[in-house]
Amino acid sequence: SNFSPRSVAGLPLTERTLGDYMQSAGYTTGIIGKWHLGHTTKYNPVSRGFDYWYGLPYSSDKGCTFDNPAYSKVVNYTCSKPGDLGIPIFENYDIKEQPANLSTLSERYERKATTFMSNALEKKQKFFLYFPTTLVHRPLTPAQQFRNSSGEGHFGDALHELDHTVGVMLDFIESEGIRNNTLFIFTSDNGPWEVECEFAGTAGSYKGTWQRTYGEGGSASKMTTWEGGHRVPFIISWPGMIKHGSYHGIVSAFDVVPTFSKIAGFELPNDRTFDGIIFPFLGTQRHTSHRVLFIPDEDDREMRALRWDQYKVFYGTNTVVDCAGNTGTGFQYHNPALVFDVETDPAESEPLTVNEEFYSAVEEFFTGVKHSIEKDFKSVVNYAEDEAVKPCCNEKHLYCSCNAIEQSRSFDFWFS
Repeated sequence: SNFSPRSVAGLPLTERTLGDYMQSAGYTTGIIGKWHLGHTTKYNPVSRGFDYWYGLPYSSDKGCTFDNPAYSKVVNYTCSKPGDLGIPIFENYDIKEQPANLSTLSERYERKATTFMSNALEKKQKFFLYFPTTLVHRPLTPAQQFRNSSGEGHFGDALHELDHTVGVMLDFIESEGIRNNTLFIFTSDNGPWEVECEFAGTAGSYKGTWQRTYGEGGSASKMTTWEGGHRVPFIISWPGMIKHGSYHGIVSAFDVVPTFSKIAGFELPNDRTFDGIIFPFLGTQRHTSHRVLFIPDEDDREMRALRWDQYKVFYGTNTVVDCAGNTGTGFQYHNPALVFDVETDPAESEPLTVNEEFYSAVEEFFTGVKHSIEKDFKSVVNYAEDEAVKPCCNEKHLYCSCNAIEQSRSFDFWFS
C-alpha cells in the first residue's frame, strides 16, 4: 500500500531513516524530490532526519496539474473538475505551490540541490543529499527544451531530461573540486509500468516470457516479481575508492544503509535485523555479495519468489494489467516451484528441471528465513485517512490552488 493525500500518518515513528543516521554522524541532510512517507507534520521529512526538503509529498500522479501536455495512457491528470486536488510542492513544512508546475520542476530541483550543496560547502559541513526525482514517473511533463529532443517519443524526452539533471549534479561536484571525495549513486525503485505503454519505457531483455506465454499474458514488469519488475539500473561512482568497470553479483538497495554505516561511521540499532550487506566492490577490501535475495510480491503479504545464486525460484507468480489491458491468469501457486537461470535466460522463458536436493536446500533456507522474519522487530503502519489532513494551501479555491501562475492565466492550461 501507498500513503495517499489524505493519510493521517506515514513511516512508523519506530523506524529511522537514512537521514536520521547521517545526521547522527555529523552530516547535514537534504531531500530534493518525492517523499511519500507521510506529509503531516511529524511525518514530514524535516521531522524524520532531514534538515531541508523541497519537493512533492507523494507521487506526481496523486494529484492534478495545469501542465499541458501531461502524458499518461490511462488517466487525465489535468485539473478540470470539482474534487480534483492539485499536487503540492513543499519547502520544509510549507506549501509553496499548488498545483505544481511539473514541467519546470526538474530545473527547480537542480537549483535547490546545488544551493543545498553550496551552503554545506560554504559552512564546511559534510552533506548527504537524497534526490528522488519526479522523472520519469507518470504523468510525463517534459520541459519545453526537451520536447521532441530524443527521437524516442515522450518517454525518451523525459529520460533525456533526467540525464541532463544527473549531468548538472555531476558537473557541480566536479566544479567544486569534491568529485574524488563524493560517493554518487544512481538507481531506481522498479521497472516500467506497462499499463502506460509507450509512456513507460521498456524492461529490455527482462521480458517475463513465461508469464506472457504459459501465464496467458499480463505485465511482467512493475508490481510483479519477474525480473522486469525489480531489476533496475545501479550506477555508483567514487573515484579512488571504487574501480571503474562493472560488477557481476547480486546487489540490493538494502545494502545502502549498512554501506553508509561503514563509510559515515554511524551505529545501527541492534533490536532488529538489517538485510543488507556492505557493497562488495567498495575500497580495496572485498566483501561477499548476496547469495540469496528475497523478492516480495506487490501485496506484501508473503514472499513467493527468491534469487538463489544465478537461479530465480518462484513459489508463486503474479501479474498486473499490461499495455493491451490483459491480466493473464493472475496469481498462480507452483508446486514444485518454477526455477529459471536468469544469467543464461534473463527473459525467464524456460523453467529448468532441477533435482530434489536443490528444492530441499532452497525450501529449508526459505523456511528458516520466514521463521526469522516472524520473530524480528516489526513496525505497525497506520494507513488511516482523513479529509482534514489533505495538503491544501487555499481551501476556498478550486483544486486548493495557491499558484500564482494559475491565477494569472485563468485556467488556460499552458505554460511558456
